[in-house]
Amino acid sequence: MPPARAIIFDFDGVLADTEPLHSETFRRVLAEEGIHLTDREHTERFIGINDRAGFEKAFAEAGRELLPDALEGLLARKSAYYSARVAEVPLFPGVLELVQELSSSCLLAIASGGREVEIDAVLARHRIGPRFQAIVSADRVARSKPAPDVFLEAVARLRACVPGAAPELVPAACVAVEDSATGIEAALAAGLRCVAVAHSFPAERLRRAHRVVERIGLLTADALLGEGAR
Repeated sequence: MPPARAIIFDFDGVLADTEPLHSETFRRVLAEEGIHLTDREHTERFIGINDRAGFEKAFAEAGRELLPDALEGLLARKSAYYSARVAEVPLFPGVLELVQELSSSCLLAIASGGREVEIDAVLARHRIGPRFQAIVSADRVARSKPAPDVFLEAVARLRACVPGAAPELVPAACVAVEDSATGIEAALAAGLRCVAVAHSFPAERLRRAHRVVERIGLLTADALLGEGAR
């Protein structure tokens, strides 16, 4: 098989170290509604699903009704808290170098359960947004991970932005980089190969991926592109 044609990254917990701020702001909004989670509970039960699904899950577990208008208010409040502190969000060590190296060899995309405005803010701060030909957020698909929608949409957008790529740019020609079991399941369901980074969970929790590394700084462009040929 030829090398991978595209690398599709998850965002939170893979490219950007956003999970601490996501946890804090998500739990802050829930606490204002009388639902209290510890940071560990958030990590164990909510990483890998988007905010919309997360709030629905938290209210359901608390035996509370959550009407659509109220949900939109929770999402807006959490996003405002997060956006006010977006300047604090770092990229993981090695991300800038890896993205720069890959962008000269293949197509790049982001397929995330995060909200588009939050992703764009971090990318703009670190000036790497133009390196990605497609960015697909939870706002753009009907179902969140572990459903494959976000990865399938990312592949479709990459195909649309490169004339003549349709016959070759299929999911099997793409490699996903993920950090959670739900993300891995989404990538596999979409037909992509998957490399996992153990930023958010221990490696043994990620063994469904084709390959697991401790941190993204250990990945090279050659290794990721070659993953598609296995």
